[in-house]
Amino acid sequence: MFKTIVALLLWGLLGLAEVQAQTPITIHHIGPFTGVLAGSNKESVEGAQLYFDVINARGGVLGHPLRLETLDDAQDPKRTVALFEQLVAEKKLLALLLPRSTPSMEALLPGVAQHGIPVVGPQTGGSFVNQPPRREVFTLRASYQKEAESAIRLQHSIGVRSFGLLLADDAFGRDTLINIDKVFKELQIQPLATAKVDNRKPDVTAAVDALLAKQPQVVLLIVSSKAGSDFVKLYQQKGGRATFMALSNCSNNDFIQGLGTSARGVIVMQTMPSPFSATTALAREYGAAAAKRNAALSYAGLYGFASAKLLALGLAKAGPTPTPAALTQALESLGEVDLGGYRVRYGPGERVGSNFVDSAIITEQGRFMR
Repeated sequence: MFKTIVALLLWGLLGLAEVQAQTPITIHHIGPFTGVLAGSNKESVEGAQLYFDVINARGGVLGHPLRLETLDDAQDPKRTVALFEQLVAEKKLLALLLPRSTPSMEALLPGVAQHGIPVVGPQTGGSFVNQPPRREVFTLRASYQKEAESAIRLQHSIGVRSFGLLLADDAFGRDTLINIDKVFKELQIQPLATAKVDNRKPDVTAAVDALLAKQPQVVLLIVSSKAGSDFVKLYQQKGGRATFMALSNCSNNDFIQGLGTSARGVIVMQTMPSPFSATTALAREYGAAAAKRNAALSYAGLYGFASAKLLALGLAKAGPTPTPAALTQALESLGEVDLGGYRVRYGPGERVGSNFVDSAIITEQGRFMR
């Protein structure tokens, strides 16, 4: 009789575990799946899904599979906020993963703070996101300001003194320009020409003409990959010659595809280790996961993969029934984390994650080379 009771209890526990194992933890992504950022955003989200596939194959997090639901904001900050508020009202939102674009992230911040929703791996290097540190926001990467500074100092160190600026006419461009101005002032130089474009519907014709008239040695592309590739192609078609340097938001395959035959020699700043090299465990893990799905490797994909890995670590620490508050606390208490040769650090008042900045040049074969 006793054995029968024990067997029934064990069977009940196993049945409960099976039910729990089948109950997914849903994570949401709000970002552009239409518009000029759609291609690069898909690369990042696909990278995150690759990691979810890896962790789910191992049994999920504490027995729960992870599910990623995506919502298209069409690169419209107002729609981003509307979708966010809808999820909050429906009590569906545990965390946001990889929200895309600096203007959209700027628009989300008040609601994120009000409702206490953790945001992991925002796809922006806007300095205002973590200056001052915001408790719910966990970035993995250096700021656009640091990237731009590194780009300028790199060129200045080899004798370049004439720069041109192509700026997104939005929060991305404005935020990055703050540090560009500081660095130029320190180095006692001025940009030869500055042109702005609408990042959502880029028309680069006037910008090309403005910078061609001044012939800078280096043009900094503080714009979307679509605007950047359109600018480089038209600039060269009109006879312009310069070194073009883009920020890490252009670290995606659709930037190279957009450049076409103009890709060779374009420099792109990087905030992640190379996804094409097996020198880091993170890149090897990402590469193996991508190979199983026959997915193309990219810096954007690796960023998505790493962001999902960080989120999974937080969920494991938050317990089997995580809440936004518990997940925020769990992520904050991680301390220094090695994601596989790429270290990030979080704690009270620490939210930047990493200040790693590097650069890569696009080869004649259309590949990023360090």
